[in-house]
Amino acid sequence: MRIAHYLHIDKRLKSFRTGADMSQKEMATKLGLSVPTYSNYENGYSEPPVEVIQKFCSVIGIEEDLFFGFTVQPNSDISINTFADIMKVIMEIKSAGIPVDCSTSVNTETRRLVASINIESPQVASLISRWNELNKELEEDKIDTDEYNIWIDSMMNSFNIPIENY
Repeated sequence: MRIAHYLHIDKRLKSFRTGADMSQKEMATKLGLSVPTYSNYENGYSEPPVEVIQKFCSVIGIEEDLFFGFTVQPNSDISINTFADIMKVIMEIKSAGIPVDCSTSVNTETRRLVASINIESPQVASLISRWNELNKELEEDKIDTDEYNIWIDSMMNSFNIPIENY
């Protein structure tokens, strides 16, 4: 079972929406979703991405803590805004004890300098492999954006294990 089942996301969506005297169609429009997609969230057939829940809370005018019934910690993602930030991430990977090999070459067709980063880790290789598969499935319309986001969240959670445990 997915976490949305245990948190009763579907019931919370319906309860807050009906409490705001809105139809599914009105809510779907405000969220920028199709009615079937929103209906699937509310009926528990699929799990909405966090961004949809955040926008839902904004539309209803409630805090996420009230929606979930507990305090939600903000995401502490690394922000990459400069090329120096990319180097910081590579240096962090190296300092975590994961072998990283960086090299440069020239793409003969475009005549541009190319940087290659090789990370020697079966865990990272597995993560990247599945990510590439998901990107291809999304590109080929085998899955939609919502399914992609659910898979990415699930995959990231399954790899959310401290490096020192490997």
